[in-house]
Amino acid sequence: MSVHARELAWQFVKEHWETMERQYPLGGLRRMCEGITALATPALETDVREFFTSRNISLGGKTLAQYLEQLRIAVAFREREAVGLATYLSRYSEIR
Repeated sequence: MSVHARELAWQFVKEHWETMERQYPLGGLRRMCEGITALATPALETDVREFFTSRNISLGGKTLAQYLEQLRIAVAFREREAVGLATYLSRYSEIR
């Protein structure tokens, strides 16, 4: 979920999924995939959904559905609040 590495980590996961799926237990994959909730841009959300749907991946129970719901909420929040938050924070950068 690191701001600086999350997109790089996502690329790595996509490129190495088949290997990781063979080598890691489901619990490890489930924990690793929790990071998709931080990929909160419309383009990344689309990419995440396409990745999991095209491979028919299951993380057991409702886990993946919950992660995707959290991602949808994060993207919607970002879209709704980005301008207001940037405006608010810009007041503090002008003070310095």
